[in-house]
Amino acid sequence: MITVYSTLKSSRLEYVLNFIFKNTLEIDFKWTQDSTNLNGLILNYSDQKLPQQNHQIHPSGFLVNGNWDFNKYIFLRNKSNCFFPQEKGDHGFDVLSAIFFLITRMEEYNSKDLDQHLRYISDNSTLIKLGLELQPVVDQWCFSLLRQLNTRFNIELTSPRKFHQYCTFDIDNAYAFKYKGVGRSLGSFFKDLINLRFDKLKQRVYFLTGKINDPYDNYDYILKFLEKNQLKSIFFFLLGDYAKMDKNIKHNHPYLISLIRSISKNHLIGIHPSYNSFNSLKTLKMEISRLDNIVTTTSMSRFHYLRFSLPESYQILLRAGIKQDFSMGFVDRIGFRAGTCTPFYFYDLENELTTNLKILPFAYMDGVLNDKLKYNTENSSKLISKIKQQVKNVNGSFNAVWHNESLSNQDRWNGWRRVFESTWLD
Repeated sequence: MITVYSTLKSSRLEYVLNFIFKNTLEIDFKWTQDSTNLNGLILNYSDQKLPQQNHQIHPSGFLVNGNWDFNKYIFLRNKSNCFFPQEKGDHGFDVLSAIFFLITRMEEYNSKDLDQHLRYISDNSTLIKLGLELQPVVDQWCFSLLRQLNTRFNIELTSPRKFHQYCTFDIDNAYAFKYKGVGRSLGSFFKDLINLRFDKLKQRVYFLTGKINDPYDNYDYILKFLEKNQLKSIFFFLLGDYAKMDKNIKHNHPYLISLIRSISKNHLIGIHPSYNSFNSLKTLKMEISRLDNIVTTTSMSRFHYLRFSLPESYQILLRAGIKQDFSMGFVDRIGFRAGTCTPFYFYDLENELTTNLKILPFAYMDGVLNDKLKYNTENSSKLISKIKQQVKNVNGSFNAVWHNESLSNQDRWNGWRRVFESTWLD
């Protein structure tokens, strides 16, 4: 067991110690402020010199509750020692404060520089500015700390953590053409015509004449692939009212209900909160109740368009009874938005407390590769393989976002089933 000694007592320190040792390394530890009876493997998080052998991390002072001044601790011109550097002690930087800063997403709080959907702009991220977003740096720091402790005490303490992956799907629009009704179908036809979306018009004609199946109805393929390869999976369904950004069929449509119940027999189901629910508890609760009427009690979510803001959206999720959220990822690039591939609990900085909302970060989203970055299928598969290897190197959790639409293997998604399959089978 590792004994952590510190003169500081704060909810921030308790939070980050639990994340490092309990969540990431999965190693027993205890935390004490009593220096009179220290023995064994000692991690000294203080400015005191202890008579016992110890590994000292000199605290920066950032983990004092209420400290928001992170800018003075981060140096964007020095990638080798950019976070909370310390000349004193044995570690070179205050790794506990660095981890706390990244996984709490402090830099996203109350951000005024937002995109057109009122989302945090990734260019403002410290990890992006330092070019570190493709690495789970937080996990790397945790395992580096373990190696340094082993060297210091001449032991071979190992983490029992194992790599695992889970496949998640956002069902924004269950069907492209089915069950939309005559009025909505005609309106969509003329919109495609006016906007010269000839590929979409061609699909409509082929579907109506029976030459192709609905291009979004790929559930048989998805479910067979998951079953064959015994993959853990979660499906997030959008059940909001029809709107400009929410195009699913009606939440009470018999075929949508049947689809959800059928998938729920062997896979987990979560809510995909609609575009305008990210700051509305009333709307979110209504949509959750709709899903609860179809399947069991809803406990998982991922925001539509990844539209959420800190801390309000997470606070709303908690009040709505959500226990796990899968929205932590980039909307315009791949990588680790919080610097980690390890699930972590939302720390509410406004109230300085650890909550029960678990955040499960994802590494990439299908639409980012194809629509934002314009990568072809070959380059996408190679890039996914590289980032997945980064997760494997730290025995982390690999999670990615796919859509039923992107697995149609038609038009702009032609060939993307190969990318999807390579993601999970390499």
